[in-house]
Amino acid sequence: MNRVVGSGEVAAKLARVRGWLDEAGYDAALFDTQPGVAWVTAGLEDRVVRNEEPALIWALVTQSAAHLITTNIEAPRIVAEEGIDGFKLTAVPWYRPGGLADVAERLAGGGKVAPAPATLRMPLSHQETERMVLLGSDTAVALEKAMRGWRSAERECDLAARIAAALEDRLIFPSVLLVGGASRRRAFRHPVPTQAVTGPDALAVVVGVRGGLNVACSRTVSAGEPDAELAARHLAACAVETAMIAATRPGQTWQDAFAAGQAAYREAGFDGEWREHVQGGPIGYLSREFDVVPGTAAAAETITGGTAFAWNPTVRGAKSEDTFIAGGNGAVAITNTADWPVVADGRPAILPLS
Repeated sequence: MNRVVGSGEVAAKLARVRGWLDEAGYDAALFDTQPGVAWVTAGLEDRVVRNEEPALIWALVTQSAAHLITTNIEAPRIVAEEGIDGFKLTAVPWYRPGGLADVAERLAGGGKVAPAPATLRMPLSHQETERMVLLGSDTAVALEKAMRGWRSAERECDLAARIAAALEDRLIFPSVLLVGGASRRRAFRHPVPTQAVTGPDALAVVVGVRGGLNVACSRTVSAGEPDAELAARHLAACAVETAMIAATRPGQTWQDAFAAGQAAYREAGFDGEWREHVQGGPIGYLSREFDVVPGTAAAAETITGGTAFAWNPTVRGAKSEDTFIAGGNGAVAITNTADWPVVADGRPAILPLS
């Protein structure tokens, strides 16, 4: 299926890159990672070797031209299925020493080349937001469908396989897929799937990628009503996420939102729990464009309207996580459906299954 690029999106991105070149004093910007190439091309997929860098397709942008560089293996598929509007394509034999790097150096004409910074990717454009909203819906629907079929005798790897199949059916690549049963979710903050039987409850965490864009969400199920301890911890995680979502507003900093989460942890009786797991941050062309860490330069950056984000507070086996778009009138949820039960603050509840 050919990729459809929104009118003017590539041109707007090239203009953003060239503005950065002027400010930074470089002659060319090099994109040699899958997230970077997906962003500047408005969603070109480079999935042959998923999440391994450097990418098999590079982009080089100068003040006068925009180039895609790849091997003779990939070039036919790019032309036939991806489209190269706004770019000139150069293919190099896969066996040529120097490969893509030599071509990039030649096309730069001896000028000063720099890797393009991730900050160019924020905030999302209108077209990107539309694609991300659809991706968020598809990801949540796929995850929730798989979770509704869970039974306590199921192994973690079997549940993970069904989630992956539901995502791949929608052309969504699960770059993160964690599944923790009752025991392992309480023992480990990142429960990678194993052959262990899940037991009376299960947590699944996904990051779905399509067209380079990422969304994150988590869901929990239980056999009947969850035990009181898990239920309390889940409510605490929901309260923390709710506080962080409310504080993620244009004009505030990422650290302001993080501090709101710290305060919510204290109010819920879990002071310091944030130290046990990353709390999230802006999301877009990576699972997080950066993790918000108190005291860092990134955390001190001001939040811009149109930036996507995902907070993921955990409380000893419980997690609450979804993806949102920051806006002046409040954050807009993009990975929530009307079919999943919610707690009092509107965050997804633990779904009891018979």
